[in-house]
Formats: sequence, C-alpha cells, structure tokens
Amino acid sequence: MKKHFGNILKFIISLCIGVGLVFWSLKDVTAEQKQMILDAFKSANYFWLFLLMFIGLASNFFRAQRWRLLLRPIGYNPNYWNTFSAVMAMFFFNLLFPRLGELMRCTILYRYEKVPVEKSIGTMVLERIIDLVCILVLGVIILLFEYQRFYVFFAEIAAKINFVKVGIAGVIATIVGIIAFYFLNKKKAIHNEIVREEHVIIAKLKGLWQGLISIKDLKERWEFIFHTFAIWICYILMPYFGFKCMEETAGLGLTAAMAAVFFGGFAMVLTQGGVGAFQIVIQKILVAYGIGEIIGLSYGWISWTVQTASVIIAGILSLIFLAVYNKDAKKTVEDAAS
Repeated sequence: MKKHFGNILKFIISLCIGVGLVFWSLKDVTAEQKQMILDAFKSANYFWLFLLMFIGLASNFFRAQRWRLLLRPIGYNPNYWNTFSAVMAMFFFNLLFPRLGELMRCTILYRYEKVPVEKSIGTMVLERIIDLVCILVLGVIILLFEYQRFYVFFAEIAAKINFVKVGIAGVIATIVGIIAFYFLNKKKAIHNEIVREEHVIIAKLKGLWQGLISIKDLKERWEFIFHTFAIWICYILMPYFGFKCMEETAGLGLTAAMAAVFFGGFAMVLTQGGVGAFQIVIQKILVAYGIGEIIGLSYGWISWTVQTASVIIAGILSLIFLAVYNKDAKKTVEDAAS
C-alpha cells in the first residue's frame, strides 16, 4: 500500500511539474502568438511528420531485435512479434505512469514467452546502461562541434536564473521528501519486510544479475552493435526530418538534430510523458540555432504531439495484436496436439 502511495505521489508530482512548465512556457505568449502556434500546426508539412513517426517505429523494430539478442545467452529466444509488441507497449504505459512501461514490458514477455521477469529486467537494465553510454557519446560529439554555440547560450540562461530561489526550493523539496519517507517507511516496518522477504530478494537479484551479464556470452556481437547504431541513427533522423515540416526550421542540419535528441531525451524523463519540459527544451535549443522563440515553441509542441500520438496509437494496437496473435498461436498448437 505504501509503495503504491509512493508511486502515485511521484506520478502526481511529475504531472504537476509538467503542467506547471506548460503554463510557464505560455505565460508571456500573447493571444496573437498562441494563434501563430495553432497556425503552425495547420500549415505544417505532415509528410515529414509521418516520416518522423515511421522512423520512430523503425527504431523500435531494431530495439526489439536487440533485446532478443540479450535474452538468448540466458536461454530464451522469444518470438519477435511478441517482443516488438512488448517494447511498443512499454512506451505507451510509460505515458500513463512513471516506470510502469518497464514493468509491463517484462510482464508481457513473461505472459506470452515465459521469460522470468527478474531476468528480463536484468537485460533491460543492461540496455539502459548501453543507451546511457550512447547518449553520453552523443553529448561529447555535440560538445566538440557546438561548444561555442552552447557555451554562450547556457551562459545567457544562467545569468537569468535566481539561484537563491532555486536553492531554497531545493532545500524545501528535500525536507518534504525526508518527512514523507519517514512517515511512509517506518524503521520497524522496513526491517520486518526485509527479514520476511530476504530469500525472495536474493533469488530475484540472482536472476537480475544473470540478465545483466548476458552480454558477456553474446554470440551475435556485431549484430548487437548494428542494432544499437541503427536505433540511435533513427533517433537522430527523427528531428532531422521533423525540422523540415516547417519552413523556418527546414534548414537545420544534423548537429541541431543531435542536440535535440541529447537535450530532448533528458527533458522526456523530467516530467510525465515529457509534457512541458520537452517543448521548452526544444524551444531553447532551436533559439540557440537562430530560430525565433515562438517558432521554436511551435515546433516543440508539434514534435511532442506527433510522437505522443504515435506512441498511444502503436501501444494500443500492440496490445490488441498480442491478444489476437497469441490466441491464434495457442489455437494452432491445440489443433496440432489433437
């Protein structure tokens, strides 16, 4: 109960921050400028936005196959379409609740492929570590090619921040967090729960560790590297082609796309579904490349809306597909047995 309450609290806080950022991003926007944002949606070239959606879908084809490669060394070779659908469902459920997607991704694979959840979570943690390395490499590339641009840009932003107020807010948030933790997790309750479930925790940690070290026994290493590169090339191509949906942003190149992926990726985890944070970050990145603030904000909203809509549609279709596909597969097995 306490764990559920903590998760709900995190969801509410994340959502409130996102909604607050939306209002903050629009507080100084005039009625005329808001109409410009709406007009940008109407005048956008949706060919490029559909291409953005297709490339995003392609990245998940590569991600699903890469996950299957990590599962093979620990004795599992799940059906490709079940694995792909689990990946698509993950992004959908993450929009609904923080970290719910990761749990559902592993739960789906257990339900249809009987892969133990703790082992699939281990491979998923390994995936996250590899993706973190990739995004840090991307950050280094941006730093090498765009150091001067972003040094000046962030220096200007820092000059506008009231660090005293930020510090006070941080201290208050920390105190509230400590108090909440104390009341939600009393020492005796924590001790009893650990003692009661110690053997279960150890067993699950062993499975998690087995998933984490699966890469050392990976036979298809070059295929794994290929899929990792393919995923991140798709991520870079998404904003690169997405920029072309507006005349004002059509001339932006690969470095701007890489910056959008790098900073936009961090923005997506700041709030629930990236709402508010993603739009603001993309706006600021485009301003650094000489794009007007309203145009930058317009593109941020267009990009976020299209990607969110594609995740919702693909996620729902994946859940339907899983039910139908596995029902037919079960019927085929039963017919063969009879």
